[in-house]
This record gives sequence, structure tokens and C-alpha cells, in this order.
Amino acid sequence: MASFARGVGLFRNGQYQDAIDCFSQALPGSGDKLQIYDSRAAAYQKLGKLKEALSDAKAVIDLGPDRWQGYARSARLFLQSRKYDAASRMAELALDRIPPDLARRRDEMVEVQNQVISAKASIAKRISRRAYHFGKLPVEIATSMFAMVLEEDPAYVVTLAQVCKNWRATVLDTPAFWTTLVLGRYKPTRKIQLWLERARNRIRELAVLDTITDYQAICEELQSFPTDSLRYLRLEMNRPESLLAALPGPTSAMLSSLDTLMLSPPKLENLPPEVVETPSLSWRVLKLDNVVIPDYYSLACRLSRLENLTISQCINTSPWDAFLRLFLRNPTLKTIEFDRTNPIYEEFIPHPPSPDRPDDQLPPVIPMPALVDVRVEHTEKLANVLLPRLTAPALRSLRIVSHRQRLDSCLNWLLAGPASSLTSLSIQGSAVDAQLLITFLRAAQALETLQLTHLFKIAQPVLRALAAPLDDTAPPQDSTTTSGVVRRVCCPSLRNLDVSHCPDVATGPLIALIKLRLPAAQAADEASEDLQKGSGPAVRRLESLVVDGCPGLDPDALPWLRAAVPSVSCVYLTKEKAKWRR
Repeated sequence: MASFARGVGLFRNGQYQDAIDCFSQALPGSGDKLQIYDSRAAAYQKLGKLKEALSDAKAVIDLGPDRWQGYARSARLFLQSRKYDAASRMAELALDRIPPDLARRRDEMVEVQNQVISAKASIAKRISRRAYHFGKLPVEIATSMFAMVLEEDPAYVVTLAQVCKNWRATVLDTPAFWTTLVLGRYKPTRKIQLWLERARNRIRELAVLDTITDYQAICEELQSFPTDSLRYLRLEMNRPESLLAALPGPTSAMLSSLDTLMLSPPKLENLPPEVVETPSLSWRVLKLDNVVIPDYYSLACRLSRLENLTISQCINTSPWDAFLRLFLRNPTLKTIEFDRTNPIYEEFIPHPPSPDRPDDQLPPVIPMPALVDVRVEHTEKLANVLLPRLTAPALRSLRIVSHRQRLDSCLNWLLAGPASSLTSLSIQGSAVDAQLLITFLRAAQALETLQLTHLFKIAQPVLRALAAPLDDTAPPQDSTTTSGVVRRVCCPSLRNLDVSHCPDVATGPLIALIKLRLPAAQAADEASEDLQKGSGPAVRRLESLVVDGCPGLDPDALPWLRAAVPSVSCVYLTKEKAKWRR
């Protein structure tokens, strides 16, 4: 035991290697081998020789499997070796064998367990930061995520394919991501080949921009372009008929299978004759910009499923009844938009029936049950002559910009029908009768957005009308509301108001308008459904207000306006105009 005692002294003095030698000399003797192995394991641990220390700790367990020392030593060694599962297991075995009166030893093992838990959590956190979670997603989910991104911008497919190796593999192996082909200035012929390969020859959308330079090379490359899956065609270059002729197969067959056709040449071009030569067209979307339309009648006879129609800067020589027949043949229209389309109104008069057009009679009013959005911009009198010929019970949005003729017929048409369903009205830079507009607004119970900009002597009387209560109505007796009176106002559903660039906007009527709706909005929140049915729609609080370019507005009222309305825009002058005035 002399060697063991000397080794203990050397251990306490920090002479660990000499202590190990002494412990080794003591092993052949008759001393407590369990204690000697445990002491030598402690010395090995101090020197960082964990393998030798674990070997001696195992010997301690073998000599005394029912004693706690070997398990405790092994738990510390495994923790130091970052073998956390083994350390946790050894600590549990040690706790099972440590007597209750050795509280300090038990606390040490509990501390080992806590360190193991903390170390595992730290490792998991580091792994989570560096882990490639996307790679664990099923391919179907990853594909759905990419599809949602590409729905907004199909050109983003190139960016997705460049993120990482796995993303690239997923994107390249999904033909549906490559079905939209847009040809512009950058390597269009190579792009045709690449997209066809990745889309498995099933291109659904083709767009040719006006930035292309080698037009002849593109036409030659498109001669073998498969059109069986083509449903969307957008041509923005000159001579669109030459590109249609370059596509393989009968042009009429390709045109008849399209859902969408958009023609927007940079220079005025004739409507390709192949369009009116195709017997039947199933287009749902038609957009013509800067195109000469020689015959609306022939076009109307071939279309019967249109949902969206846009005609911009187009010249036509058709009579008025041929133009109206386009609407008669397409009652499925949901959106119509006319921009800078000023037909020769002298020719836009009803023509008597002709022998070659036996079905030339039009009804006085054309029903348009699906029409929800109408936009008429930069025209002379189209809104006044077209809209009264239609019935649109589902109309939700009407936008009129720069209409030269006063909008009396248009507003009377709204009063006769769509006023009750309209939710958005925008009149910009057009001639309007203030009293007629106010009469319409009093009937517009569902109107949520009102935009009146660049108007002269219109904003102030409209604001005064919106700020004046119509009457007060007592709630029904069976109502559960706590409010005693329901206030009726003009446009009770109004939430968004824009009266920008109207010089007659004044502070007083604007504040009165907002105040009138604040208590009514609170009462509407408390009102029951029965009350709303009995007294009309609930009065809503104004959510956005735009008064840009209104010099008559008092700047001192802006803090109150911003406190009462969640979103307020008041820009008196842009930087460019302010600089010019200085």
C-alpha cells in the first residue's frame, strides 16, 4: 500500500504521470484494486488520456458492479469525450447506486445529466442552422411551392434553377415549369431549343417581344415548333402575320385552339387576315393594341366565349352595329377595356339589314350578365354611347379616364341599373354633372371605393353630399343592438376616397364627412344582421384618404385626419414641380 499512498500524494501535488506509475506498481499487491483502478483512471483523465481512463473505469465496474464509483467516473469521461448518450446512461446507473446520504455525489451526477441535455440542445441548434431542410421535403410539396412562385413571374424559373444543386434538379425535372417561353433580345433561338427540351415539347404560352433583333432566324427556328399544347400567344413585334405563317401546321387550327391572343405591335399593323379566316375561335382573352380592325362583324361571328376584351389605340372602319355584335355574341364577358379607341362616330350608326347579313338585327339592349369590370380611357364619347346599350347587373368596377363628352348618359345608365351593385367608381379628368353624380352616389349603397381626380368644381359639392346625413332611422324592435338610432348616409359602404388634384377640395366638408362615419362605424359593429336587413347596409369607417395636389386643404387639419383615418396621403407638390416653381 506504500506505492498507492505515494501515488495519492503525487496526484494531489499535480504530478499525474508519477502518480500513474505508483498506482501501476501497487496493482500486483494485496491492496483494494477497485480503489487503485479508480485512482489511476482519475490521473489518466487529468492528463487527457481518456481511452486509458475509460479502460480503468471499466475495470472498476467489473470489480464492483454494484458500486457507484466506476459508473460515476465513466459518466464524466464520456461527457468529456462528447459521447452524450453513454454519459447519460452511466449517470443514471451511478444515481441508482449512490446512497441517499451522499447528496454531493448525487448532485454531481445530476449536473452531468444537465450538461448532457445542454450539449445535445446546442448540437441540435447548430445542425438546424446548417441543415438543408428543403431537401427533406417531398418532391410534390417542393414542386407546389415553386409553382406558386412561377405563377406570378414565369421568368423566375431561371433564378430558381441557379440556387443550388437540389433546386436545379427539381426545376429541370419538372416540365410544367418551362411551359412559358418569352423570346426577346437575348439568344432567342437557343432559348427556343432549350425550353422545348425542358418542357418536353409542350409549350403552353409563347410571347415574342419587340426587342428581338434576328427576326428571320426566329421564324426559321419556329418552323418546327409544336403548337399542339399552345394556349397563349402574345406578339409585340411588327408583322405578326409573318410569324403566324412560320409556325408549323394550319394557322387556323392553331388559332382556334388558343385561349388567349394578345397583339401589341410597336407600329400600327393590320389585324392578321388568318384571324378572320378561321371559322371558329375559342378565345377567352383578346387584347388588341395598335391594330387596324377592318371588320368587327367577321370577328364577332367567330368569337363566342370571350371573358376579357381589351382594345387600345385601334383603328376600325366597321359600323356601329358590327361593333355591338361583338358584345351580343359574347355574353360571358367579365372585363372590357377601351383605351384611346375613338371610332369614326359618323359611321357608328345602326345600319339597315343587308342581304349578306340576314341576322343583322340587334336588340335595343344587350344583356351582359357576367360583366364585372369596365374601363374606358382617353375616348371621346364611348362611355355614353356604349354602356347604355348594355345591361350589367353584376357590374362591380367602372373606371373612366379623360372622357371628352360629359358623362350624363353614362351616369343615367348607372342609376337605371348597376348603381346598387357597383363597388368601385373612378372618374378622372372627365366632364361630369355634379348634381347627377350626387344622385348616383345616393343610390350607390355598395360603393366602397370612390376616385374623383383632376375634376373642376365637382369635389366640393360631392364632399358636402357625402358629409350630410340623409335621415335617422329607429332600429327594428326585434333588434339586439344597444344603439338607439341608425344613421343613414350617402355611400354607407365607402372605405376608400381619392379626390386628388381637385382644386375645390376644402377642409370643412372633408372633416364633416369623416366625423359622420366614425360613430356610425362603431354602431355598425354592434348592430345585428337583422338591423342591417331592416335599415340598409351598415355605415363603415373611412379606411384610406388621398388628397394629393389639393391646395385648398388646411395643413393644420392633417394631424386630425391622420388620427381619424388609418391611411392618409397628402402630397401638395412633387419634388420636380416644387423645383420648377422655385
